[in-house]
Amino acid sequence: MPPPAPARALHKSPSPFSTEYFQTMANIQPVTFAKYGKKRWQHFSSYAFAAQTALVPLMLTEVRNAASAFPIGFVKHQNNCFPVAILGLEAEANVFVDEQGQWLGAYTPAAFRAWPFSVSYAERGEKLLCVDEDSDLITDGPDGEAFFNEDKTPSEALQGVTRFLARFTQDRDPSLGACSALEAAGLLQPWTAAVRTGSRQWTMDQFLRIDEEALNKLRTSTLASLHKVGAISLAYSQLHSMAHLALVGRLAEQRLPQADARAETVSRDA
Repeated sequence: MPPPAPARALHKSPSPFSTEYFQTMANIQPVTFAKYGKKRWQHFSSYAFAAQTALVPLMLTEVRNAASAFPIGFVKHQNNCFPVAILGLEAEANVFVDEQGQWLGAYTPAAFRAWPFSVSYAERGEKLLCVDEDSDLITDGPDGEAFFNEDKTPSEALQGVTRFLARFTQDRDPSLGACSALEAAGLLQPWTAAVRTGSRQWTMDQFLRIDEEALNKLRTSTLASLHKVGAISLAYSQLHSMAHLALVGRLAEQRLPQADARAETVSRDA
């Protein structure tokens, strides 16, 4: 039997918690009364918008749930380190969205649940509520939810979106802080993994993972300080999640002709 054919690996490391993760979100606009005062928006019924999103950032409060469904890795961007759910083994291919746009995962990342809305950060760090102008969910009415009331205040529906995204984004700094604490404690190491199926092999080498040996050797005082910022729970969640690489491989394999459902994961610690 010939060796599995190599596949193109993931390569993007976009800004943490930004809309760059949404590959189809090509026209992100701030939500203002001047632009959307007379517009309405509809709730999405398909996850097709996420079909090309192979990585999505995770907040600290959702890592434990995500670890039960996807492999999690750490990525570096500029001076930040943050956790991401690995949703595919090739760039712009999310194996947890099927051809009908149905979500296949046991958990849905929070970053997807508010679509077509998202939060962007201005140069000075201000949060901006944004919407995807090309989502096909914005209408002139009469169906859907209004963006604003007649008195120019945000509608109740838009306030609900804002509250959800506020809960999501308020966890941004603690998430980055926990990752920074893990890095400072010397617990992050390069992660090289190969996922093999009957006809294909994918190699990942752009993520970081927890150094389990170093974690087990930590002093009690260091463990206590890491625990205070949520870093210990994050560390064990990441280690637990790595077993799901085989699932991602099986789902990727099912998209290939003459799918062979067998998949195994080989990890090599650098």
